[in-house]
Order: sequence, then C-alpha cells, then structure tokens
Amino acid sequence: MKTLLLSLLCAGVAHAEESVKLEAPREESGQAWSVIGPKTLAPGENALEAYAGYPSISGSYLRGVASGINVGAKVGFVYGIEGMFREAGPGFKVQGLLKFRLLDSGRVSMGLTFEPGVLYHSTFLQGARVGLTFPIGFRLGIVASSAITIAVLIDLPMWVEFGTFGGFNLPILTGGGAEYFITSQLAAFVRARIGPTIRTNRPAEVTFEGSVGIGYRF
Repeated sequence: MKTLLLSLLCAGVAHAEESVKLEAPREESGQAWSVIGPKTLAPGENALEAYAGYPSISGSYLRGVASGINVGAKVGFVYGIEGMFREAGPGFKVQGLLKFRLLDSGRVSMGLTFEPGVLYHSTFLQGARVGLTFPIGFRLGIVASSAITIAVLIDLPMWVEFGTFGGFNLPILTGGGAEYFITSQLAAFVRARIGPTIRTNRPAEVTFEGSVGIGYRF
C-alpha cells in the first residue's frame, strides 16, 4: 500500500511539473496580437483601434490576411500639421495600413509598418494645404507579463506638401509605449514619439506625437 501511495504521489508531482512547463511559455509570450507592437492578427481576425492625442483623433481597422501580414485603413481628424508645434490648422488624413511581423520569439518581437495616404489642412496664412504621406515605422515589442507589453518605436513619417510653400519633409521620431490587455480581445495603450522634422524648403522643426487609446480584436 505504501508503495502504491508513493507511486501515485510521484506521478502527481511529475504531472504538476509538466503542467507548469506547458503553461510557462504562454505566460512569457504574452498576448497573440498587439495594437502598438509588432505582433499581428492571425489570418481572418480583425481589429478596431481608436485613439486621441496630439496631433490627431483617429480610428483604424486592421485585418489579418496572411501569417505575419495585416492590412487596413485609418482616418483621422488632424489639428496639428504633422505634429509640428509651430504650425496648426484643422484637417484630415486618410491612410492605408500595412503591418509586417518579422520576428516573434514569444517574449521579443519585431516588425515594420507602412501607412501611405493623403493629407489636407486649412491654415489662416496659406489656405488649403494638400500633400501625400508615406510613413515607415519599426516596432520592437517586449512582453513584460501576460497582460502588459512594452513597445520601442522608431518612425520616419515622411510627407510631401504641394504648392508654393510645399516640399519634402523627413521626420525622425523615436519613442515608446505600453499596452495593457484588459482581456485577450481588448487592450488599452499609451504611446509617444518625438524628434526633428528635416524640411527641404524651411528650417527644421521639433515634432511630437502622443496618444492614448483602445484596441479591440474580433
């Protein structure tokens, strides 16, 4: 009898250890998707995102079309011209969204984003201002826990403005953010980036972008 009880106890301990081993990787890898980080939606999944801050209030839609590839669109009301402090004017931006996951080891992930689109602003001195925008971004995601992900962001949100005072503009922004997963489908996030904008026809400008928002996967 003692031998039988000892055997059952050892088997129970071994099963518990095996369960811990099986559960640990899921804890360390965090959630399967990310709003601000590089993790992508699985094929067939969708996500809605809404955020507010400077220089815009925006909403977007993403869909998983292949492993590691998401596509979508974004629309925003913009009141600061591409994040530059010295220039302001109401306007809007309409952009396509492409998100590529390059690496996902569980705890660490990397990816790229591309968001081409059009922009429009109306200012007191120059009137209507129209241009094209083609931002490229690098994303590094680090899982802090099963509910928290940290993101390192490097962005080149390049844009071209047409007209007499137009030209090519190259912002170089660095920053980061964090997201908290309320559930596996709902996440809240905060992010901020800052840096110079190098301009062909004007002096360089300080540029800042910051926002808080939510993302919902379905």
